[in-house]
Amino acid sequence: MAFENPSEQFSGEESFKNIRLVFSQAAPESGVITLKITSENLFYGAEADFTTEPEAVNGIIQIPVVKGSAESFLKLNKFAEILPGEEKGLQLEIESVALQKFHAFAQGNTETIISFSETAALGGAMNPEVGGPNQPNQVYVNLNTKSETKIRRDTWDFGFYSGDDFHVKLNSSLYMFARPLSFYDIDDVREADVVALKPWMNFLLAGSEKFMDHPSGDLNKLAIKPIAESDDENPVYLVKMGNEIGTDIPAPGSVAVAGKDRGWKKIRILRRGNDYLFQYADVNSNSHHEVLISKEDTFNFTFFSISNGKVSVEPARQNWTLNFTVTMEIEPLPEGPDTAYGFSDYVKINSLGNVKAYRVSTSDYTYTDFTENQIEESKFSADERIIGSSWRKATPPERELITDIFYVIKDAQNHYYKLRFTALENENGLRGYPAFEYKLLK
Repeated sequence: MAFENPSEQFSGEESFKNIRLVFSQAAPESGVITLKITSENLFYGAEADFTTEPEAVNGIIQIPVVKGSAESFLKLNKFAEILPGEEKGLQLEIESVALQKFHAFAQGNTETIISFSETAALGGAMNPEVGGPNQPNQVYVNLNTKSETKIRRDTWDFGFYSGDDFHVKLNSSLYMFARPLSFYDIDDVREADVVALKPWMNFLLAGSEKFMDHPSGDLNKLAIKPIAESDDENPVYLVKMGNEIGTDIPAPGSVAVAGKDRGWKKIRILRRGNDYLFQYADVNSNSHHEVLISKEDTFNFTFFSISNGKVSVEPARQNWTLNFTVTMEIEPLPEGPDTAYGFSDYVKINSLGNVKAYRVSTSDYTYTDFTENQIEESKFSADERIIGSSWRKATPPERELITDIFYVIKDAQNHYYKLRFTALENENGLRGYPAFEYKLLK
């Protein structure tokens, strides 16, 4: 038996945590795990800083082991208010494991450190909730706090950049395309003006990558060009809205991420001071909707949905490291030219949040032995694709997890981690159940 993770951390808004203890096999009978709790600058009790469920008595907690179960939990309730710069936390240690007849013992993470302060997590294992073979969720992982934020990937359509410049990105997880037109009044565009253009905005078609956001994350390579200060320089765009989230049940090892076609829109984006003026309409409409969209300084983007208006998607710029998502990539066709193509099981780094990473081959270093002394600063890349799809092979029949590489990641707080993937599928061979482990290097 062991703690699932060597460390846990409370984020500012969390009031409790379930600390998981895992077993190497299902318990053959009931029993008890005895934990010793040692606190630093914290006091036990509902009128003090924290409590536990089950209750601690003189620093000792008895956790029941249920016959047939492969895990137990301790609930840790937080009441303490932590001020900036304060270091408060506690340590849990497995003192003994007692079953009625069988022998049981603790091995591996026999201790775990619980931080109530904003310190970097030591690492551990994570299973981002992508949602199975339809992969309905985009999952934002924060390695620093060992936490994740998930949203349905059809929550948003457009992302409006919050930095000094003016850029607008498409929701590539829905396979969206955009193409500039020779019109500068959105109400002038009709179906007859664009019908010949629509077939060119598709996968497996030479040149279609010109109408997608570049997968590197380079803001100057988006399908929608930088928004100019002069209205006369901002054209109307034809937008293919992509696909709904798939609902089919695919065969094991396959995915079904793309559902029904979401149709087409025409849009135009202008600048109004430090805000965006977003115009949108159905292609054949002679009128349009307008909305003023303001930048949000602490976020990479402000997100907007034509169906739901302004929506919350990403965590704040400094509060996420990796994004697990469906996306679009550029692939060469057999005859030579490039094309747009859809990818599942994809991982982006938060390059706009100053996250960088590089790959390490196990022929150079093993994951286990890699230390902070082997970090090579010159290898770090801000390309969003540096992890991308390189951690797995999804082409039948050779679908597999790539085990001969791992990654070194530098986050926004200048913490360094090593990370390797441990699963592409679940125990039933279904995609959309990724898992990884990571460890703080410094």
